[in-house]
Amino acid sequence: MNTVMLTLVLVGGVAATVCAIMSAFTYLRRGQEPLVADRLARRWLIATAIFGISAIVLRFVWLLLR
Repeated sequence: MNTVMLTLVLVGGVAATVCAIMSAFTYLRRGQEPLVADRLARRWLIATAIFGISAIVLRFVWLLLR
């Protein structure tokens, strides 16, 4: 059970990290349409928040299951 929860928490954290990097990358490399880049960066930030919060919640669930 511990390895499964550890894997889930790590995958959530890595996914949040990748989403944050992609958000910064799309925001800084705007190209020709800055509004589209802003909207895409906002979507990556929303995904970052979802994955980050889920990783934190999974960590607390893991602590409660011990």
